[in-house]
Amino acid sequence: MKTVTEILAQPRLNREMRLQNAMITMYCKQHHVYQGKVCRECERLQQMTARKLAFCESGIEKPTCVTCTAVCYTPVVSKQVRTISRWGRLRIWFRHPILMSLYCFDSLKPSQMPKPKLLNL
Repeated sequence: MKTVTEILAQPRLNREMRLQNAMITMYCKQHHVYQGKVCRECERLQQMTARKLAFCESGIEKPTCVTCTAVCYTPVVSKQVRTISRWGRLRIWFRHPILMSLYCFDSLKPSQMPKPKLLNL
């Protein structure tokens, strides 16, 4: 079984992880006590997002997390990630414009995942 670092060596997954870490770091600097590194809660969130990204059930050829149909996080963590993403969506363009441009380009690629089936009730 591959480790997280081996899986995240894939260029697209590495870019997505770097973008998530950058947003979490920016959020931590603004909302928590920042002393040269992110707080313990944000560090745990960074590790969790990296692990979830690496071992996503969609595999290596997964779409970006924005367009993914898989549910990776618990509702509490999902709310944290969504809050940070909404807060940092515009701010990240000023700090990491190339990384965000590549992420948007990756988001445009069609997903290889099957569409979720809706139940007819």
